[in-house]
Amino acid sequence: MNKKIRQRHKETAMVVFTGLLINYPVNLFLLWLFISVMDIKDPLTLSILISFFLTIVAYIRVFIVRSYYDK
Repeated sequence: MNKKIRQRHKETAMVVFTGLLINYPVNLFLLWLFISVMDIKDPLTLSILISFFLTIVAYIRVFIVRSYYDK
């Protein structure tokens, strides 16, 4: 494996691992916020709201990881 391929594997592993570490707690927090605090019970509404916020978090997370590996 050449250096470029190894670098891509490291970057991919970092993106996946940070996704697990960040998205799971954010998902739990959003569920608590929307169900317990805001009293949103509709599954479709919950799914749309959580997907929207997790997409924003994922974009920021991948941008940061990508910037780190571009250095």
